[in-house]
Amino acid sequence: MKNKTVPLLKIDSDKTVYFDLSTRELFIQEFVGPYTEKAGKSYSKSNTWIISMLGGVLIIPLMAKQFNLIPFLPAYLIVLCLFGVGWVLGKILANLLVEKSKGKRIKKTFKKEEVTKVVKNSKNLKLLAWVEMIFLIGYCMFFLYSFLIEKISTQDSIELLILGFITSLMHHSVYPIAQQKAFRILKKQMKAGMYDE
Repeated sequence: MKNKTVPLLKIDSDKTVYFDLSTRELFIQEFVGPYTEKAGKSYSKSNTWIISMLGGVLIIPLMAKQFNLIPFLPAYLIVLCLFGVGWVLGKILANLLVEKSKGKRIKKTFKKEEVTKVVKNSKNLKLLAWVEMIFLIGYCMFFLYSFLIEKISTQDSIELLILGFITSLMHHSVYPIAQQKAFRILKKQMKAGMYDE
């Protein structure tokens, strides 16, 4: 795993509790720049959402049609390419919105009550891990199915691009599966009395 830090609980408009999987320690990650809520007028969730959706509605269908103009490629290669392009686009956007907005790390000694609050958030984030797994399993099943068909429809192409994009964006911004691993480690640490005063 290249990125060994995962977000576990947002505690302020520009601060989130993160867990470092390599050192097995909690820390606070500060966020700075135009894509944070703290930026005020330069940042708007609704405007960001509208621009993303409008861009998706215009760009993704155009890209999907380009892949359908390559008749000599077998369907399974087109499925692979479409998901790959969506995955790369999602990774780029996650890098722009999350990684580039990261400021300094704040080391802190966490109390048991604070860690308990973080661990309770695991129920809310477990759904993301399930969604990512379902998306990946769905893609794998469609990829296997693509060996049996000759051509991918434009609608299927658009759906594959969107699936790759959303799965990648989710994976590279919050790391849902790694989050669950972090919560398991935290629970073991709490049982071992690591955060007891």
